[in-house]
Amino acid sequence: MDLKYFIGLEAFDLIMRDKGWTLSETRKINNNVCIKPDFYESGFIIAKTPKAKIVCIGETVVLYNGKEYNSIDSLIEDNGEDSVDNFSSWEFKEEKEWVVYKYGTEWTFSFTTLNKFPKTTKLRC
Repeated sequence: MDLKYFIGLEAFDLIMRDKGWTLSETRKINNNVCIKPDFYESGFIIAKTPKAKIVCIGETVVLYNGKEYNSIDSLIEDNGEDSVDNFSSWEFKEEKEWVVYKYGTEWTFSFTTLNKFPKTTKLRC
């Protein structure tokens, strides 16, 4: 598993609390939380505070085993959850991102990996 994109739920919850976010909901595969936004539908809110929210935005295009997919769900449906074990062989042509929106304003910050997850105090939200 690529730790930039997958982590245990308890560890992820600790990281979220340390960074000041309240976890909304997550997607789990093989007992790990998927951090990569491509595992979520566009518009999905993964975390929030009283002043801001983190929303999944964009489109997914990924090549796996010679086939192009427009969603991770269809890739897993065709190839099974074990295909996540070969995550490093997935070729992303277009990727979604996590976008931080302060309530009442436009986006503030965007990221795709756990190591870039923002602290609320840094963004003043």
